Amino acid sequence: MKFTRRQFLKGSAAATTAIGISGKAQAMELALGNSSYNYIKRGEPRQRVFSCSPLHAHDNPVQAWVDDDPMAPPNPLTQQVGRRVVEISGVTESNRSRGRVSAVEATAWMEVDSGDRLLHPLKRTGKRGAGQWQTISWQQAQEEIAAALKASKPGETFLMRGKDTSAGAWDHFMQTLGSNSLIELDDALNQRAAWRATWGEDISVPDLAHSHYILNFGTNFLVSRPDYAAEALDGKMFRRARIVTFDPRCSKTAGLSDKWVPVRPGTDGVVALAMAHYLLQQGWADTAAIERHSNLTAAGLIEALAPYTLEHAEEISGVPALTIRSIARQFAESGRGCIITGSGIGSHANAYDTERALMLLPLVTGNLEVRGGNCLPKRIALGDIQPRPPAPEVTNPVRQSYRFPWDAGSHYPVEVLFGYNTNPGFNAPTAAAWRSTLGDETKVKLFVAIGSFRNETWELADLVLPEAHWLERNEPVEGRGSLLPWVGLRQRAVDPPGEVKELREILRDIVHALRDNEKARYWQFEDTREWLGAQLDGVAGLKQAGGWELMAKHSGVWPIYGYLHPEVRRIVDEQGEEVLPEYGKPVTMNLDPFPHWQAARDSLTAEGELTLLVHASDYHAGDASANDKVIMEITLANHLHINVKTAENLQITDGDLVRVTSKAGYLVTRAHLTQTIRPEIVAMHREGGHWSIGGVASGKAGPKHKDSRSNLDADVARNLWWSDMGVHPMDIILPVFDDKGGGAASATSVTVKRAEDGDVYGMVEVEPSTLLAFNHSSKSRERL
Repeated sequence: MKFTRRQFLKGSAAATTAIGISGKAQAMELALGNSSYNYIKRGEPRQRVFSCSPLHAHDNPVQAWVDDDPMAPPNPLTQQVGRRVVEISGVTESNRSRGRVSAVEATAWMEVDSGDRLLHPLKRTGKRGAGQWQTISWQQAQEEIAAALKASKPGETFLMRGKDTSAGAWDHFMQTLGSNSLIELDDALNQRAAWRATWGEDISVPDLAHSHYILNFGTNFLVSRPDYAAEALDGKMFRRARIVTFDPRCSKTAGLSDKWVPVRPGTDGVVALAMAHYLLQQGWADTAAIERHSNLTAAGLIEALAPYTLEHAEEISGVPALTIRSIARQFAESGRGCIITGSGIGSHANAYDTERALMLLPLVTGNLEVRGGNCLPKRIALGDIQPRPPAPEVTNPVRQSYRFPWDAGSHYPVEVLFGYNTNPGFNAPTAAAWRSTLGDETKVKLFVAIGSFRNETWELADLVLPEAHWLERNEPVEGRGSLLPWVGLRQRAVDPPGEVKELREILRDIVHALRDNEKARYWQFEDTREWLGAQLDGVAGLKQAGGWELMAKHSGVWPIYGYLHPEVRRIVDEQGEEVLPEYGKPVTMNLDPFPHWQAARDSLTAEGELTLLVHASDYHAGDASANDKVIMEITLANHLHINVKTAENLQITDGDLVRVTSKAGYLVTRAHLTQTIRPEIVAMHREGGHWSIGGVASGKAGPKHKDSRSNLDADVARNLWWSDMGVHPMDIILPVFDDKGGGAASATSVTVKRAEDGDVYGMVEVEPSTLLAFNHSSKSRERL
């Protein structure tokens, strides 16, 4: 449609009037005959419900705006008129949020009304993965699970989870069953293991807002970590902080940095060791801080670092010695410097030692537990769930979580497996091996999945139980990643649809189905808000400050440190001074054994090979945003990024169909030529090629798919225009692990060439049995 300037101004004026509290309908509703695609609020006041988004690594306090308007369009999912979440915004009283939300948080309310949601318990009727399901009652689901639990030993019940958003409910459940069998799947597994071994905490909090120099190694934090992005931009604005990013590809964060250093993958550790060596040699190191904060003397550290010269680091990393020297000196001269690391480090097989090597930089410059440096996390503990079951007598048989496809059924029996907040059959390295094992009833006897949507892994389950969306739950939240500690809560903004239950209700009812009074006494609560209150009542000092009910109504977080200054956008006290965290917690870094650099096995290449890096997509929050029409539209397909000169040598042009082959198999995608990646690297993001979750994620929605449940959203039904859903790359990643940290590599050596006859875009060909035969020995690695 074409609009004249007069029509545009007229429409803008109408919209501006409607945005004000005028009592008139929105301009878009008038233009569309009072039936807009996404319900737009009229003039009446909305109800505000405080909650916390779990969509990023660190939970973010938000406020959900709810309409309770009998004149509103009906909910497309339930066809009921009444309460609907119509907007999400940040909480200005929160030092974590400061009124901000990320793109994926701002659009999360659309998921609540999605036609792709699970509404009833489902039971598999055909083979695992065949897509044949029947709706069953909650009672039948609970009784079948209870029967399997009774027939198994405690250690044979496993929990496979990603981020734990349950505030201890899952641990309480597993302890009730007497099991300690946990499969923890997390991109930060190597990172957390390294930090925990080195200074006793599994996280480091960089004081980005007060730093003068930020060294970023392998994280796209300006996109993927909204809290860190806000703090870093404050540092740039108010302290002229310099951001230097080491990354083989120019991510959005690298592009927005003051300097992008294109380092070879897996070599960041040798760069850090060379920097530390140079600073000690030149007298720029804080020797007193080294001896105060570590178990090494300055002389002992110099001796350990002797092999790591600038020239040696240049040869390995591809970063010029002069660049390494210049950055090291600037970091030391800044006076306040910190480091931040991410999955670009953790996704290699040498990640554990690399993380520990990078920690030397704040150590040798005296930037531990000081303003602008790297600090220990500050937390306010939630109250315990009482009564508490005894600790399990059995130990966790899982040696390393990412080895589960190879170990299940051989190293330990898996009678019952619960899955939660994870999708290894799609996004874990060597995903085909996960699907093969989870689809094998001889290795996993009963697979129970719990979630709001299906996903590629849940398609292999025996039972799928519908869980409430986070905007429909009551859960306490312990703040992480902030130097001003806080607690918050998720509380129910709207009621769940259909037969959907909250996780705590699901677990409680399974325990009660066991008909064991001893176990049932650990799960005596009428509703989840009762349990929420019990945990928040146990927070030291909260009752004296007015109690959790007051917190839930006033701001959703506690404590309130001050107010958000409208100009500087920082939390300030009554005198207008910024509220600062406390520094100076005792730190002793354990550097025994010393983190010497070793090459990452996943990045070793032969002549003619390139290294494929699979990374997280910009803006996405994993499965939680895969079916989000807004996020999908701004990211779209994950074509293969390849250096212009490399492509020229391979006679590949932009948009060509190419075959990417590893020793595990191959995929067919399109080439995207760019100068923003090292010549020996190719890269894809991992959110392409979904075949489950929902119609938007899988490409089975829009005008060409009239029967899609995603089309309950009229905007999707009429306007979804894209058809390229990308290609799934995780199947062709070889199974290579960091034996010290326990994580899996997301990189592998590949060859790239123009597509062969018969190749079709989107093809992925692997042989799972070959991958499962891989026994991790050096001979097997050499053979593959």
